[in-house]
Amino acid sequence: MRLFERRETLRTKHDQGFTKLLLVPFGMSLDSLQETLKQFLLEYKKNNPSFDLDTNKPLWAWPEYQGADIGDSPKLVYYPQSFIEDGHGGKTKAQILEGQETLGQARGDDGRMDDGGWTSDEPSNMDEQDTETLKGFAPIPRKGQGTPQGDLTSRPPLEAGQSPNEYLSLLREVQNDPNSPYFIAFMIHLTETGEPMDNWQNGTESISYLTGAFFQFSTGVPYAFWSRGNRQVGFGRNDPRVRDEGIGVRSSVVV
Repeated sequence: MRLFERRETLRTKHDQGFTKLLLVPFGMSLDSLQETLKQFLLEYKKNNPSFDLDTNKPLWAWPEYQGADIGDSPKLVYYPQSFIEDGHGGKTKAQILEGQETLGQARGDDGRMDDGGWTSDEPSNMDEQDTETLKGFAPIPRKGQGTPQGDLTSRPPLEAGQSPNEYLSLLREVQNDPNSPYFIAFMIHLTETGEPMDNWQNGTESISYLTGAFFQFSTGVPYAFWSRGNRQVGFGRNDPRVRDEGIGVRSSVVV
């Protein structure tokens, strides 16, 4: 019923390139997701020896990530309405799960974009002829390098170079990316394309802000990337007011 009611919106978003489904494991802790990604990378390296990976430290994370979404006073909140310590409007993972809210309700949109665990994202090969086999996830273009998507209602590209505050304002009507989908998307992207996602040091891709999450006490917005120099996945955080030409945001649509 929900999909039928939203059929026109979903048709428009499909036309704009959101065609790849992703299952969101929101209930898993960040610590578990990090360990899952570490083990995946080590196994991928074992099966693909040419993949350049630091097997001693395949994943780096800012220390505050450890245990960030668990305990009596979690540091991380989800779906904030603003990036300020008091009045951010977000909820902890425990509040969302214990209240049995859909992620749409947690976002404060009364569930009109409620999330049964699936999002629709833009694949990496939308502009190729063989779009029957959707591969990976589209990179975040640098400023001036993005192209609009959609024949019916054109969607302007989200390019790198704006601040988390500006992206949060732009993404009111689509899914802001929290941490949990990124881990799964990275594994899928590497498997399907043979390349790590968000390899920002190649000069064309960008680091990805995860604006659906917020470190409420340090007022930091998470971001994720592949470090070609360090040969590892990285998870850091940035001030919500800062602009960086190499950092952007990836959006998705709740199905």
